[in-house]
Amino acid sequence: MEKRSGNMATAADSVATPKKARTALRRAPAPKEEPGHEAVAGEEPTTLDVTLLAPDALECPLCSAPFEAAIFQCKNGHAACRGCCDRVRGTCPSCRAPTGAIRCRPLERAIAAMLFPCAFSAAGCERRLRISEKRAHEAAFCQHAPCACPVPGCAYAGLSLHDHIRLAHQGNGDRDAGAAVRFVREATVTLHRSMVFRVLLQVPDSRVFLLANSGNVPSGRSLSLLSLGPRPDGDGVLEFTMVVRAGGETGGALSLSAFGPVPCARRWAGPEHLPAEGFLFVPDAYWSSSGSVSVTVHVGAEVGRGAAHGRSPRNR
Repeated sequence: MEKRSGNMATAADSVATPKKARTALRRAPAPKEEPGHEAVAGEEPTTLDVTLLAPDALECPLCSAPFEAAIFQCKNGHAACRGCCDRVRGTCPSCRAPTGAIRCRPLERAIAAMLFPCAFSAAGCERRLRISEKRAHEAAFCQHAPCACPVPGCAYAGLSLHDHIRLAHQGNGDRDAGAAVRFVREATVTLHRSMVFRVLLQVPDSRVFLLANSGNVPSGRSLSLLSLGPRPDGDGVLEFTMVVRAGGETGGALSLSAFGPVPCARRWAGPEHLPAEGFLFVPDAYWSSSGSVSVTVHVGAEVGRGAAHGRSPRNR
């Protein structure tokens, strides 16, 4: 009996117990950490390769905007952003239950922990961004987003707007709005009332500036400066000084001036869109009998002036 028992124990030891199969998650290479997104000390971030089968899964079903901040839900689980909860006056449009008081914390935490590729990743952008940062990055900061040519009738939109304008739109002198002026830090141009803009090409940085001339103001014209391209990296800010001399003479006794940050955009909205702020008003009395003024524009970059993006140009 002892021998049989020993044989049974030996047989039991020799049979391996089947182990439960483990399911491995497929992991993508860890993305580069963005400033302010450092992992908590002692924690190793887990990167999962996730495919959204429904692109609108992370959008507010009422306004179709991405969930970026607080998310609310009614008692039946219908989610909405804060703005839509206010617009529907606290009543869920799906089930008529009260909404706007219950936060959807799990969805908020899940979205806050996600990093999304830039929409221009195919063009070379390697940034991974929070959903709350994605829209601003793609609209103003991405160095790989295309910029549209402002010349009427031109359909160009690409990454080499400076070279495109220099090669495709030579212009025919000061009376041609398409005549681009190349400069390093300062440019002086003659602007006629009939011109809706003059193109300024900054040589060192290959930046394109638009000196816009709008007539949607009484008793004069409004001049503004726009950079067609992304904003400078980091905290850099483009600063300008604009001097307008009466009568189109560079040595004129009468002058107006303004200075401040240069706004950046991918596309010019057109002469009918007068900026609410950031323009220099030039009265009718400053324009010569031929309808021109001399405009000197100085552009420089300053570092560490990120807050200046919200400042308006000041008139002197």
